[in-house]
Amino acid sequence: MSIEAPGRGDHRARRPVAHRFHRRYLAVVLVLAVVAALAAVVGSQQGPRLRDVSYDAGDLVSRPAQRVILTANQALQRVAPDDVRVSPAAAHTVTSSGNTIAVEFDGPLAYDSDYTVTVTDVRAPGQRATSDLTAAVRTGSTDVLALVPGAPGAQDRIVRRSLDAGGATTVYQGTAISEYARLGRSLVVVSGTDARSSVDIVPLSGGVQDEDAPVEHLTLPTSAGRVTALHAADDGASFGFEYADTSTGQSRNTGLYVVDMTGTHLPTAIAEDGTPRTGAVPMTVGQWAYVPRTESALVRTGSDDLVLVDMSGRADPVRLGSATYLHGFVGTGTTAVVETGTGIVRLDLTDGAERALQAPAASTAAAVLGRIAQLTDDTYLRVLGDVRSDGTIAARVVRVDGDRASRLPVTIPDDASVTAVCPSPNSQFVAVATKSASGELVSIVDATSGALEASVDAGSVDWCGALPSGDEVG
Repeated sequence: MSIEAPGRGDHRARRPVAHRFHRRYLAVVLVLAVVAALAAVVGSQQGPRLRDVSYDAGDLVSRPAQRVILTANQALQRVAPDDVRVSPAAAHTVTSSGNTIAVEFDGPLAYDSDYTVTVTDVRAPGQRATSDLTAAVRTGSTDVLALVPGAPGAQDRIVRRSLDAGGATTVYQGTAISEYARLGRSLVVVSGTDARSSVDIVPLSGGVQDEDAPVEHLTLPTSAGRVTALHAADDGASFGFEYADTSTGQSRNTGLYVVDMTGTHLPTAIAEDGTPRTGAVPMTVGQWAYVPRTESALVRTGSDDLVLVDMSGRADPVRLGSATYLHGFVGTGTTAVVETGTGIVRLDLTDGAERALQAPAASTAAAVLGRIAQLTDDTYLRVLGDVRSDGTIAARVVRVDGDRASRLPVTIPDDASVTAVCPSPNSQFVAVATKSASGELVSIVDATSGALEASVDAGSVDWCGALPSGDEVG
């Protein structure tokens, strides 16, 4: 009889199992290697492919410098700008890194439109095969906010009106609303009387007032005062207004204040030297507005000085001479259209350079000349008016394209006066606000053809908040 050492039989029994596991492991590794090799061969023959496209449809139509990002399935050689085509054509720049290509548009795109971005002859490093990447882009539509006065005994309403659907949605309602402004995901609302205003910050959810979130009631500089000329920065970081202390029964210390939403939310005076300072005597204002897409404000003071004010206080104010009227901004925001003692000029806010505004004869052939609404670098709208025998004004809207001027076919009732012409953020549409004995009306029309897109019974829309306002806006 032989005696087997303990465990030896178990060891021999496990050996075939270990061999089978080892063979299976090698087979799996071999299959994966073959698959990887085949994928590399196929990839080298087909070239890179598009894996993902990302963009914000709303920002593409409301802001410049917005991007469409194309992501490939592998790293790419640098993409030249000439290799990228956009249809319909839109000015853009191109950058690429790794497996992504960024197409950045100079200005906002058209509403509710299809664009195609094509990148030709892309290739991966070390490969000869090339391919084309094609991305379909659909831009967003737009809506406007409008203040609809309530009937006697009823509340006023701020409504949202979409241009691609009928009807209006109530965003907020209250008593004696005078002004409002979008502020990120909130709404700033001014209400009250000429002797006593209140300012509320209303949280929004789904585009309407969030009933579950509290409304913030702003503490104003004095026990009673009047708030006018409300404007908000595009990024929602701050808003400002003109304030007049009425606590003594008469207006005093009228001037510009800013509310920093990243800080205490307390109104801070913009001092006469152009810096935000608590307790300072505020800068007097004839007109003012935020420069689009910045934290700076362009201010025409009560003495017609022109000052570029950093509302955050991080940069020194810049004095830009003088002006008798601020018409508005060119879409990019770095240029303002201002009226001086010698004419109307385009003022470069980066270096103070001035360039005369082209004004064909047909754009000035009227007794009454209204505000200029700049659409692009070379295109603007202007309201002209002739005086009738009964003293009323017969108004018309003129479109100027370079050295040509033509009437924009917008219907204006005989008994109505034009109170504002306000371009949309991408200048595709324009809001024409009119006032007559029967009430107020805002017509949204195509800025090129004058075709009516929508209308709302209101005095103005939020697009008008981009235009300078103040004591002398007519």
